[in-house]
Amino acid sequence: MNYWDTSALLKLYVPEEDSGAFLDLIAASDEPIATSAIATAEVLCAVNRKERAGDLKRGGAAAAFRRFVADCDQGRIVPIPYGTQVLEVAQAVMRVALHRSRPLFLRSLDLIHVASALTIHAGSVVATDARLREVAALVKLRLLP
Repeated sequence: MNYWDTSALLKLYVPEEDSGAFLDLIAASDEPIATSAIATAEVLCAVNRKERAGDLKRGGAAAAFRRFVADCDQGRIVPIPYGTQVLEVAQAVMRVALHRSRPLFLRSLDLIHVASALTIHAGSVVATDARLREVAALVKLRLLP
């Protein structure tokens, strides 16, 4: 199962220049997408921010968020709950990031996303966020695109 962070998920619900490549990734797999349960709040905030910025028409944020929730309800997106197991993996990732010659200081949500991907033994991580990709690469997760 591939793990998608919010930066990639948004491309499925808000048309962007590279959205087609992400739609192609989904079309190439018959497995559902995994993501952290925190992505729900992130998607809600992001689509509303995009509507305010004029990237979505009035009402577009609510429509995009409804489509995201429907995909979760129908099992196309599988939210990984944040709990003890993810926290334990997050602590291990933090140790790896900080015990290097050049420590990598992590953002909390990036850490949760990477730990969630590791917890489910994701085949790859789909993300566009450069800092999240750096953390994922550090712990040897395969990155797409």
